[in-house]
Amino acid sequence: IVTGGTQGLGFAYAREFLRRGQNVLICGRSVASLDTAVAALAKDAASGARIVGQVCEVSELAQVQALWDRGVREFGRVDIWLHNAGYARTGVEFSRLEPTQIDAMVRGNVIGSMNAAQVVMAGMRKQSGDPAQVGSRGRLYLTLGGGGATGRVVPGMSVYSSTKRAVKYLAMTLLKESAEARDASVLIGTISPGVNITEGMLREMRDVPSESRARALKQLNFIGEHVDTTAPWIVQRVLDDRKQGNDITWLTNGRMMGRALGMLFGPKRDLLSRYGLKA
Repeated sequence: IVTGGTQGLGFAYAREFLRRGQNVLICGRSVASLDTAVAALAKDAASGARIVGQVCEVSELAQVQALWDRGVREFGRVDIWLHNAGYARTGVEFSRLEPTQIDAMVRGNVIGSMNAAQVVMAGMRKQSGDPAQVGSRGRLYLTLGGGGATGRVVPGMSVYSSTKRAVKYLAMTLLKESAEARDASVLIGTISPGVNITEGMLREMRDVPSESRARALKQLNFIGEHVDTTAPWIVQRVLDDRKQGNDITWLTNGRMMGRALGMLFGPKRDLLSRYGLKA
């Protein structure tokens, strides 16, 4: 199950799982977006792999439970739940955020992740598996970002990073509780996908004040990445993962160093022209 799978990274994750022969259930907020995404993803599915969609608002616990139930009904069990759904409004000072934007980030990122964890942990522990074997009953991945994994303070990301820091704490608590219960059968991991250029990111860039846009685009060109670059790498590591508490991190210190050296000695990086933007 991939939440938030109708566009952006979630769509790319679903596509990569399907290409590797996995059955996938995605969720989104509207029937129209789901129908479009499912039709597009079906074209990339390996022979025998199935793609299914269901409307789900992850901040509503009953809808998350219904999503889990649909996955079990369709496929017999759920081996991986990749919780990607969320909302971001970044690049804006805290005082300029709308109350509705703050509410959407807290509900989507924090409450949504907690709902997923509650449903998935309970559901996976009912599946067959050995409590002593890591991930034998399934794997839950929560998504970090915006300094949430490291605690790094980033201006313009006050609420978003706060929500992701909360998700990090949630993941750490789930790990601690599983260890105390001596039950490793649900692998709990996190994904730090870096800064990906998605539909949501492009919307954010359009909303950045004109006096700050050039600087924001320059930063995006340096740290950003295409989803069709990050998603295959992340999905393969999810499928190969057998380590409890693993954080699958795209934008490592090594990659950052490589980009810095590339900017100094290599050809100029041009990530943005594909989207009609210029740093």
